[in-house]
Amino acid sequence: MTTSTEHKTPRADCIADSAGGVTFDVAGAGAPDAVLVLKRRGGKTGADELRLPLTPSGDGTSRAVLPSTVELAEGRWDAYTDQGEALEPGIRDLRALVDRAPDLDRIAVRIPYPTADGRLAVRCWVRAPHAEAGDIVLAAEQGAMTVQGQLYGVELGEGAVAEARLRSGDRVHQVPVTGEGRAFGFTLPYQALAEQPVGKEQLWELWLRPAADAAGIKISRILDDVWDRKSIFVYPKHTTDTCRAAPCYTGDNDLCVRLTKAG
Repeated sequence: MTTSTEHKTPRADCIADSAGGVTFDVAGAGAPDAVLVLKRRGGKTGADELRLPLTPSGDGTSRAVLPSTVELAEGRWDAYTDQGEALEPGIRDLRALVDRAPDLDRIAVRIPYPTADGRLAVRCWVRAPHAEAGDIVLAAEQGAMTVQGQLYGVELGEGAVAEARLRSGDRVHQVPVTGEGRAFGFTLPYQALAEQPVGKEQLWELWLRPAADAAGIKISRILDDVWDRKSIFVYPKHTTDTCRAAPCYTGDNDLCVRLTKAG
């Protein structure tokens, strides 16, 4: 009588902490000296791979720990065994990431997530300084959006402005910023972005210059448990004389305004 052992794809449960650490509990990892390998997508150097030892837990699983003190470049890091086998995502405990407001100048975020093809990956952001988007209020009668947010690593100074920058173009529109200290707010009329005909979709990236002589900071929302806001946060469109406009997030959680041709 012939018997066979069914191969089980290694599966990892994850716990994320508010400081940026991640714990991986892996079932089916194989050898006692196995390691968990994180590889940055598109990376080409040794710094784009991190090997974490897997320690047997005594219950058929092994544990690897990614400390918050270990540097990971911004990007998407795919999880593998040392045999090159992709890990499947198990239970992901991300409660510690919800509604964070860290008292830090440098923001480092790690969110374990399932990829579209069912693998485990970790989305990382490293921002210093950082402009975190908060509430977005839409004023339909005015054809405008108002953004509230919080700065990290810098405070508002004289001449602060928000900028809408046309991606793949050289057009920039500025509006004044209100607020004090690290809290900021601004209102952006859509019509100002649609002064020229919108022949195809336009994406306007939103930036904040905290003072007149300061460099721009991309406005994003990364301080929670959502690794990709693009398809989750969908806002109503406002129709102007020439186009439709709405706030949106990119796949990297950067805040933008999307214009599409009316009709």
